[in-house]
Amino acid sequence: MRRSPRLRSAGLCALILVMAGGLTSAGSSPLQQVASTAPKVETPVDDLTAAVGPPVSISPDGEPGPLSASPSSTTASVAAAAAVSKSAAPAKSTPTPPPAAAGALVVPTGPVAQPGCPLPPRPSRPPMPDPGLPKGLRLVPEDQVPAPPAPASARTAAAPVLGGRGMWIWQWGRTEGGDLGAVVRRAKAAGLSTLWVRVGDSKSGFYGAQYLDGLVPLAHQAGLKVVGWGFPFLGDPVGDAAWTSQVLGWQKDGQRLDAFSPDLETASEGVVVTDKRIATYMGLTRQAMAGRPLVATVYNPTDLQWAKYPYTVVASYADAMAPMVYWGCRDPGADVQRAVRRLATFGLPVVPAGQSYNMAGEGGRVGNPTGPETLRFLREAQQSGAAGAAFWVWQETSAEQWQAISSYRW
Repeated sequence: MRRSPRLRSAGLCALILVMAGGLTSAGSSPLQQVASTAPKVETPVDDLTAAVGPPVSISPDGEPGPLSASPSSTTASVAAAAAVSKSAAPAKSTPTPPPAAAGALVVPTGPVAQPGCPLPPRPSRPPMPDPGLPKGLRLVPEDQVPAPPAPASARTAAAPVLGGRGMWIWQWGRTEGGDLGAVVRRAKAAGLSTLWVRVGDSKSGFYGAQYLDGLVPLAHQAGLKVVGWGFPFLGDPVGDAAWTSQVLGWQKDGQRLDAFSPDLETASEGVVVTDKRIATYMGLTRQAMAGRPLVATVYNPTDLQWAKYPYTVVASYADAMAPMVYWGCRDPGADVQRAVRRLATFGLPVVPAGQSYNMAGEGGRVGNPTGPETLRFLREAQQSGAAGAAFWVWQETSAEQWQAISSYRW
């Protein structure tokens, strides 16, 4: 997900290779050609800047993973939350949502006050250069990127997976302290339907198996859907499709992810963006979805982005679109209306990601959006025809925003 100028950050099984298809002239698929070199690291890293260490102990600032990455460490949390659908026991981790206010919160029907807006004037500065592909990642020359598979001829229903309210999870150790039971209990208490969980990226490959082993069965038992998401830098689109196929091949006792969403950023985040790279990655990934929705996380279609971001190419392979509608000092209602209506022209469900973080670190307003802003975003998303809405990001969502999200009925 696009947050700031800072970057964010086992071979393939035979079944996935068969589903991948796309044979080259040599008789092997692009995914088969990289199977022996596909990333196998499951050790998380911190924003792609720290050295990869053993998955034994992860600090709350680490990305991503529970405080202990050992599968046995989640047993207590899983057992404690096994009856989550029958019990409203409060999460033990902090922060805890405040008690609901008496009576329903008033949902604004027009613009609301936005503390810290407008931003004070700032001296003009030359634009920062794009950071370039992160060190250590392979850059495949454009003429060596395989021709993309044909666009989707049929779509997978996405609305049943993405409907209602959801929350994006980035750094696991900072999400309820890595306590899986607390995550599920809080999600249920807030009335969420979907968890969007980061599970991989180009540098570390698929690193989320241990977390998913504990979370997905527990979430499904509680009636929650789980969307895995990852960050492809597209220097090597076939290699990115390989680790994505590993994500999609994950299962635990018959439980799988309900959908997958690649975070399709631009050069400002170090991504190598061309129509061919996006189409090759999306096409190969689609072949591995096995009947699950492919949800493209895309930029907010403001006038500037609408003119230059490759929405048409992305939409030709996607089953749904998830625009990053981080409004800052813009009216959240008008912002999400435009996003949903523009992207709906592709005939796909739209699930906007709203802002629940402090934008000051990237030059925006100080502090999280207010509860009324949050409610206005939700109302206008629903009124505009969005299939659902989610928020970036769990670890920074304020108590006021949690209360607003919990109170809204989708």
